[in-house]
Amino acid sequence: MSKYLPILIILILNITNPIFAQENFKWVTVKKGEGFNAFLYRNQLTPAKHSAKFKSLNQGRFTKSGHLIAGKKYKVPLRYSTYSIPLLGKEHASVKQIDNLLEGAVIHLVAGHGGPDPGAVGKVSGNKICEDEYAYDIVLRLGKELISHGAKVHFIIRDDNDGIRNAAFLKPDKDEKCYPSQVIPKKQTPRLRQRAAAVNILARKEKPGTYQRLIILHLDSRSKRNRTDVYFYHHSNSAKGKKLALMLQEKMKVKYAKYQPNRKYTGTIGTRRLYMLKTTTPPSVFVELGNINNYRDQIRFTKTDNRQALANWLCEGVIDDYKAQK
Repeated sequence: MSKYLPILIILILNITNPIFAQENFKWVTVKKGEGFNAFLYRNQLTPAKHSAKFKSLNQGRFTKSGHLIAGKKYKVPLRYSTYSIPLLGKEHASVKQIDNLLEGAVIHLVAGHGGPDPGAVGKVSGNKICEDEYAYDIVLRLGKELISHGAKVHFIIRDDNDGIRNAAFLKPDKDEKCYPSQVIPKKQTPRLRQRAAAVNILARKEKPGTYQRLIILHLDSRSKRNRTDVYFYHHSNSAKGKKLALMLQEKMKVKYAKYQPNRKYTGTIGTRRLYMLKTTTPPSVFVELGNINNYRDQIRFTKTDNRQALANWLCEGVIDDYKAQK
């Protein structure tokens, strides 16, 4: 990857009022004898705050005197919530929903390793960088983006002290827990069993037919000379897992073509019988974000804007997959 991914522009929104995403509305039929104010109240809107927005959406649909017409459908602006998620850290705990593109979707997110296992370890300018810390930071960023589009997100690996961090070098620790608050085992097999069980328990609580996906984020460890792009694994028997992997890969291709037109994206898709892919019930994708030992790949993780861009692009890929399933 080039030295920098695109710098992201953050819009500061007023969190004291509900947020209306542009042209997001639902159609609602006016009941017989229902007046203007009663109609708004029935749809969780207040005349003082929302009359102007409602009238703007429905120009030409009122009587000459400005009344509603019984039996006629009107556009009702959707109200979105602001959520408080302490796990994301103080600066990011307030998450504003901006649209309902992922309404009804349930996404399970797993950051690789954690607890007593830091995963792959690299060095940058004398600083130790650990796989579990960077995978976790990107998982939190991805989860925040998914929630902002209306998804329900389960963070399987959790660290109450870290949250989203903007430092280049993320301080390693060993206090991560597995949902809901289980100590992570030192040995690999019990560790994987624990997180797979957590995913499956949460998945069983959802209604049959709910769109559920599991995304597992890791960093690879290869020779320093081996530069890799983001690549994906899915289980060979999972058509939905493969579809999600293809959507995520396609999103990466599009972003590379836009922001790095002189560099071809070479990330691949493959099948592997990894424990988390074969024992969890939601369709899943295992994502390798790059080589922790390669200098250019290291920039992909240590630059805050790059970590955010990866999260944004993965989120957009999930949105594309969800749209295709509806």
